Amino acid sequence: MRPIKFLVVGASALALTLAGCSDGTSSAGTASGSGGGVKVAFITKFPVAFFTAMEDAAKAYAEQHPGTVDVTYFSCKTPADVACQTAQIQDAVAKGFKAIVITPMGPEVVPALNAAADKGLKVVLADNNLDEFTKKTAVAATDNVKGGEAAGAYLKTVLKSGDTIGLMEGVRGVPALDARIQGVKKALEGTGVNVIIGGAETKCDAAKGTTVAQDLFTRSPGLTAIYSACDDPAIAAAKVAKQKGKKVLVMGYDGLPDAAKAIEAGDMRATIAQFPGKMASLGVEAAVAAVQGKSVEPFIDTGTELVTKDNAAKFRSFQ
Repeated sequence: MRPIKFLVVGASALALTLAGCSDGTSSAGTASGSGGGVKVAFITKFPVAFFTAMEDAAKAYAEQHPGTVDVTYFSCKTPADVACQTAQIQDAVAKGFKAIVITPMGPEVVPALNAAADKGLKVVLADNNLDEFTKKTAVAATDNVKGGEAAGAYLKTVLKSGDTIGLMEGVRGVPALDARIQGVKKALEGTGVNVIIGGAETKCDAAKGTTVAQDLFTRSPGLTAIYSACDDPAIAAAKVAKQKGKKVLVMGYDGLPDAAKAIEAGDMRATIAQFPGKMASLGVEAAVAAVQGKSVEPFIDTGTELVTKDNAAKFRSFQ
């Protein structure tokens, strides 16, 4: 055990670090309860709509289970501020939290998560898994293999032999994103649909998506369809198609509200929706159950849903 003096100094340093790296409402955490129940640190990457929806769902879960869980919320300013998220994980340990529910920034935070698990905290990953972190309690996330298969099944019904589809990858080597592409490629095998792959990764970024879409149109002027592993590049591709006067079927993956609006406007055809609210509420539920000594499923599938013009209105906000 470390000397008490060292622990006190460490906690003070962490507080200073958090004050510098988090946003104004989350630097010290925002509690949802009055101290009753299992203390859970809910840590998201940064305050954008997807993660705000997760936080809102966690707050709703806490309100529905008074006396059972006490959630405190943390968030950094950018999605790549590893030092900030590492400090928040360490702060959760120092302040006596019993569990952490986290959307991890990447493998760089694994040492801090390992240290937390070694101290007895239950750690539930939400939205994305870290294979390198083997001490996790559970993962509450989308089954992207099933999601990719669902995207492929839909495209198989709306494309015909002789059509050409351009596939826009997210980040190559990331299993969740690769699965979204592989499901489509597999579904279209033997259909006579020509499949071409974008010349670069989109990194799930709209600007990069614009560049990749323009490249696809240059390489294949008669392009029939575009499918993107993420919605932001798909939305960008739809804009490129419109600017070029091309009638192209565009499909994405994520279920962003902007994608739903693009579908309603006729600029996109479909997307595969994820459910950040379920990731949060089921993640918190699993964390509390684990602290209470109950068994928890190692992977909690939060599901997907095909979004078309028929149900796009439902997805104008995150579910």
